[in-house]
Amino acid sequence: MKMRTRKARNNRSEEMMSSTSEWVPVAWRTVDLAAALAGAPLFDGCAEREVASALTEFDDVRFPSGRRIVIEGPRGSDFFVVVTGTAAVLVDGWRVATLGPGDFFGEIAILGDGVRSASVRAEAPPHCLVLPNGKLEQLILDHPQVGINLIRAVIGRFRNVSGRRQPPAAELASA
Repeated sequence: MKMRTRKARNNRSEEMMSSTSEWVPVAWRTVDLAAALAGAPLFDGCAEREVASALTEFDDVRFPSGRRIVIEGPRGSDFFVVVTGTAAVLVDGWRVATLGPGDFFGEIAILGDGVRSASVRAEAPPHCLVLPNGKLEQLILDHPQVGINLIRAVIGRFRNVSGRRQPPAAELASA
């Protein structure tokens, strides 16, 4: 597997620096990662072998608690999958979700206009797999089930954020 640990990047607004004082790296093998993520919503319906194949382009990154992983507003081109730990999703400073193992983020900026729609902050030090430089589209082309699952998850998130709007009670009573 081509997985590697990403070095600190200081040339972009998205800080991807990790402090070794807060975590001890775990040696994850491709088989272990594929097994851990096979039940994740992104890989639902994919065989473990296909999950392992999909993970070959990802980098292995760990973040200390409190570190901002992505920042709302700037452009972004990286896609993240949480393997362990948790992260908070913040929009305009308000917590809108908590991400855990198997969850993903960063897809809106890549598939949309490139602008990050939320900030993500590390809580329980997350171990993430990162697909860098806008490679998400190629991942979807190579693994169509991943694309279908991604669309389903994004639609679910949209419904949760927007709420299920119903007509006012007065309109329902007169119908």
